[in-house]
Amino acid sequence: MLYDEIKRIVTSKVSADQKTYKEYEKRLEEGALTREENPATHFCAYFLPYNPATKEVFFVHHKKSGKWISPGGHIEKGETLLTTLNREIGEELGVKNFFPILPAPFLATITHIETDIRPCKIHYDIWFLMETDGSNFKVDPAEFHQTKWLSTEGAVNTSTDAANRKALSVIEKLNLR
Repeated sequence: MLYDEIKRIVTSKVSADQKTYKEYEKRLEEGALTREENPATHFCAYFLPYNPATKEVFFVHHKKSGKWISPGGHIEKGETLLTTLNREIGEELGVKNFFPILPAPFLATITHIETDIRPCKIHYDIWFLMETDGSNFKVDPAEFHQTKWLSTEGAVNTSTDAANRKALSVIEKLNLR
């Protein structure tokens, strides 16, 4: 099921360049798409909390990565993308079952992990927009050093992560409410 969901995303041509599409297709054909199945290269789901009223995004200073990024995480074995999104939103922001159905992703990226500490080397990231005012967030302090709402420009200036900067660039072009 996860394979089929990701294949649909690749063929739907969400925002990504041709090189990324080819790498996604190649990685899909290898199988073992989750961290449990392949600790080095696997798929992840990111959700970018966006407040349409203030036009701000919610960014986190992630403890494990040491970077200011959008929340998200690894897809676990046996999960669908919807299950992953709702699990990660619940774990990180304290909001249960935020998405009743799988939203359309807005971006696909590939992140090369530069650390010797963790077995992760490449993340195949699927990005989703999470429209919210954040009033129901109960952020898990074990996950993050700090969190804050930022303008997309402020988030671009805060993040050093290429995939997050790309996601913010796409968001700026979407002409959201």
